[in-house]
Amino acid sequence: MNVLITGSSGFLGKHLAETFIKNGFKVYGATRAPAISQYNQYAVDVNDFFNLNKIVSERNIEIIVHTAGKPVVQDCERNPYDAYKINGLGTASVLEVARLNNVKKVISVETDKVYGYQKVVPTDENAKPNPNSPYEFSKYIASEFARFYRNYYNLEVISVRPANLFGPFDFSTTRIIPKALDNLKKGIGIRLYESAINMKRDFVYVVDAANIIYTLATKNCKYDTYNISDNKPMTIKTVADKIVNSLELNIPHEIVKKTTTFNEIPLQEIDGERFKKEFNFKFTPFEDAIKETWRLMK
Repeated sequence: MNVLITGSSGFLGKHLAETFIKNGFKVYGATRAPAISQYNQYAVDVNDFFNLNKIVSERNIEIIVHTAGKPVVQDCERNPYDAYKINGLGTASVLEVARLNNVKKVISVETDKVYGYQKVVPTDENAKPNPNSPYEFSKYIASEFARFYRNYYNLEVISVRPANLFGPFDFSTTRIIPKALDNLKKGIGIRLYESAINMKRDFVYVVDAANIIYTLATKNCKYDTYNISDNKPMTIKTVADKIVNSLELNIPHEIVKKTTTFNEIPLQEIDGERFKKEFNFKFTPFEDAIKETWRLMK
């Protein structure tokens, strides 16, 4: 079976490609920055409708896993138009290509950030989205395109909303865990913002996320939307403590005052029970995932 992964050179995309190949799929990738790999990758932007359509048609793609997008919150804040174009219209491009070529299933990887701030936590898939930043709104647009194509065109689109992903080969030090590990490698303490140490978040090991998405892509699903979370939210301070304790390092954290005005959601927890119950999935313990991530760091 042939699968196309958009954003195949990205953090999640790489792990997904590995998972599908391991399970016997013929994998193709669409990415703006192709790298040497064991599968065919094409230098194509998801908004390049003509060439994306050509790949899907010529390679007889049966499943599309759409991960391509603009993932850095601060980048979206600085350039919201790009966020709307890439995250929003890029998703529309992928879905329309899937419709025209009778693709069997599309997995549209969204984010827990589509929910924005919610009074009721943990937030399940029935909650009304409440986007309040360019990044959140751009991903909400993507989720609305997915909903429309499901309902109007009867296209099988599964929306996947993972919490904060971490794991091997994430080089984006704008995110807390790769930045923390990078600091520790240099013998520097984990930097924590004073105003953020008590903020709660869900964290998911990227290998688990890849296995979950593979399952949704290849199995019959009861629902069209799934959160990905192990339902074990942690404060940012707890995350930092668990990292240094798991790695048996005696490097104290560095707590500093925040110098930017960007406001983050103070409390965000999503409910991942839907997927866990339907597929009897067991998440990797955070400590084990951190150790493996650390081991594979260059």
